[in-house]
Amino acid sequence: MRRMILLVTALLLSVGGTIVAQTRTLNAGHALISYDVTGRGRAVVFIHGWAQNKSAWDDQVPVFSKRYRVLRYDSPGYGTSTGFDDESVEPLDLLILLEALHINRVYLVGLSRGGSIALRFAAAYPELVDALVLYGAEPPADFPTPPDVAQLFGSLPGIAKKHGLDSVRKLIFSGDLFWVPPGRADVTERYRKFWASYAGKDLLDPRPQAGLVPLPNIARLSTLRVPTLVLVGDHDMPFIAAAADTFAHRIPNAKKVVIPNAGHGAHFAQPASFNSALVDFFDEVERKKKR
Repeated sequence: MRRMILLVTALLLSVGGTIVAQTRTLNAGHALISYDVTGRGRAVVFIHGWAQNKSAWDDQVPVFSKRYRVLRYDSPGYGTSTGFDDESVEPLDLLILLEALHINRVYLVGLSRGGSIALRFAAAYPELVDALVLYGAEPPADFPTPPDVAQLFGSLPGIAKKHGLDSVRKLIFSGDLFWVPPGRADVTERYRKFWASYAGKDLLDPRPQAGLVPLPNIARLSTLRVPTLVLVGDHDMPFIAAAADTFAHRIPNAKKVVIPNAGHGAHFAQPASFNSALVDFFDEVERKKKR
């Protein structure tokens, strides 16, 4: 596996005692993955959601890099990473990335699509994960999808190909997935910037999933022994909220936190509440490990 790894990188720079991250690139074989690492200590990995990139975590890096070694990356097909979206391959990409950085245990935080990656990784490599955060995460494999949700997301590739990505944007921005708190033009602007950098490869040129690392089904959730925090915004899609309830109920000793006045973008709409929930959870995990 290590023969697959080629790092085209500059090392972290130390400027006046402050660790400054530079973007690095990992050759995972099928894709060049853009990532950066900031800070020192226990590793925390942040995995962004659909149509986003690693800048989604700009409000988290300054906070968590004071105590942790923060790793974030652009998923293949998103941001500046090459390749194509494949949720069943990305856990292997993450494994290669951790090996390249000599990281053997992590706190893993995944948003939406990134939550699916985090869940797959934790189920496949539990010995590497000390804590798991499923934030607005996609549901387990056999979770029933409401017809309206299936129709919405099933229609996006056709709309993108026939009418363009701007038509996709208008459709999904009008729904619960991109709910914005009243009077928060800054949140709307963040979503706009994400969309401007989104190439839409998963819609315009979809590829079949390889099926290498499966998404756990509902029954498999009860076998997970990783300390888990389930996060959801109080204005997120009912479908996502129902999935959060399933995670919280089925994963042993999982803890659920609802972030007020937030939807799928709580990490930048309500960063103080989001960050506080993670800090409290990580502190609790660390206290229990010391017992």
